[in-house]
Amino acid sequence: MSPWSWPSLIGLALLLALPAGGPAPRSPTVVTASSTAVQDGAWSPPAAGDLLRPFDPPAQPWAAGHRGTDWAAPGGQAVAPAAGTVHFAGDVAGRPVITLAHAHGMYSSLEPVSAAEGLAVGDPVSAGEVIGSVPAAGEAAGHCPQRCVHWGVRIPDAWVVDGSAWDRYLDPLVLLGWSGPSVLWPLEGGPPVT
Repeated sequence: MSPWSWPSLIGLALLLALPAGGPAPRSPTVVTASSTAVQDGAWSPPAAGDLLRPFDPPAQPWAAGHRGTDWAAPGGQAVAPAAGTVHFAGDVAGRPVITLAHAHGMYSSLEPVSAAEGLAVGDPVSAGEVIGSVPAAGEAAGHCPQRCVHWGVRIPDAWVVDGSAWDRYLDPLVLLGWSGPSVLWPLEGGPPVT
């Protein structure tokens, strides 16, 4: 028998061990920003409310997808998710946007967020610092039914397809430590020892 058939047999045994109808449904997990402490070098949510919509990456750089996360902003304030420098503050397609340049070539874009008074391009910001205000639902073109901040994180020109460079969007939840890439383990043995 080929060793490649063992994973199939184990998978089949696990399926047969499940109760009829599959596993019991899990309760949805509510992720809140208020429990996340801001530390030097750490990332934090851009608003004080709950996560409303997660990252949904496109299959190709030009395809549809949700290139960020949406956060409730009940207090109407947006904060810097990490230390950085104001790269852009102004309107894009009729929506107020702030873009911050961070270490390692990453950029955060926050919208709809109007820059705080006195905040200008080139200004340094600290993680957790108030950088702007979020309009009430209905006051600005947005895609949330309530006051919210859309937070997108990207690395410019990091996705190359047929010689053309596109911005590569990252899941902000990975930066918060709330999500992560899959880790593949060897079929035999256990996790690697470091």
